[in-house]
Amino acid sequence: MSCLKRGERKAKRYRKNKVVPEKQKLPEGDYEKVDAKFMDKFIKEAMVCGHCKEIFNLDSNKLKVHCNICNKFFHCGIAGECIGEDCTVLDSFGNIHRARYCLGCVSKTFKNEKCLCKDCCSSR
Repeated sequence: MSCLKRGERKAKRYRKNKVVPEKQKLPEGDYEKVDAKFMDKFIKEAMVCGHCKEIFNLDSNKLKVHCNICNKFFHCGIAGECIGEDCTVLDSFGNIHRARYCLGCVSKTFKNEKCLCKDCCSSR
């Protein structure tokens, strides 16, 4: 009979074919620090418009939409926000956020910048 006394613990035993993840160590340094040097470097990042292939810096504020299907940024060729139920998210403040798409990823486009994406159209 094997009784454990108070304070003794059994060592964890693992199966031979089981993968046991190691704890990852974060690199030392100021990786969480957001200062002026980091922001200058971040704002100078350049992105390409998915429709016209023009290059924009992030500080130009011309890129308006990130398409949820093709994962590209757009400043032109925007279809608008989807009115389907699958593309609606309610945030913690009670605001409704709708996914936005480019012209290539929608099946129907309506007036006043509303659309119906391919995913929502196929689920109807």
